[in-house]
Amino acid sequence: MSLVILTRLSLCLVLPWLASAAAAQARLDIDVKARIMIGLVRFIQWPEAMAGEPVLRLCVWQRAAGVVDAFRPHELRPVNGRRLAVVDRAPGAFDGCRALFVHASASAPGTALSDAARAGVLTVGDPDGFAAMGGMVELVSVNDAIRFDVNLAAFKAGGLAMSSQALRLARSIRE
Repeated sequence: MSLVILTRLSLCLVLPWLASAAAAQARLDIDVKARIMIGLVRFIQWPEAMAGEPVLRLCVWQRAAGVVDAFRPHELRPVNGRRLAVVDRAPGAFDGCRALFVHASASAPGTALSDAARAGVLTVGDPDGFAAMGGMVELVSVNDAIRFDVNLAAFKAGGLAMSSQALRLARSIRE
């Protein structure tokens, strides 16, 4: 009887810790992805029409708590001569966005993703197969590190380009 009680007590003590550790890891992952997203924005060659815009709107599609909060510390910082504005958008909405982060918690992006890419919106996301769905940059977890895959066809369709310096860091590049 006492072994059963000890086992249950141990589980009661360990399970909340495991859940807390998993939540902390998820938070760390999204913080890293936000920093990578901001870093990638700096290596994008934007169309000339955008040259005079004082604000670069980075929109976030998500359905999970804390995702947008990971981007907030970067808000108002200068990025390529523009002030960064972080906007929480419903999945599918991208009007006014110049960059878009799609979190895995967002519903399947469908045609809105390729529509955004064709409209010249930098599309970065972490759902599995994001680049194959028409996204420009897919963030991928590999051996406890975040890497990225690039879809050059989506870049070309949107009239954007990624610098060769950033492309060298890509795990894979799709033509």
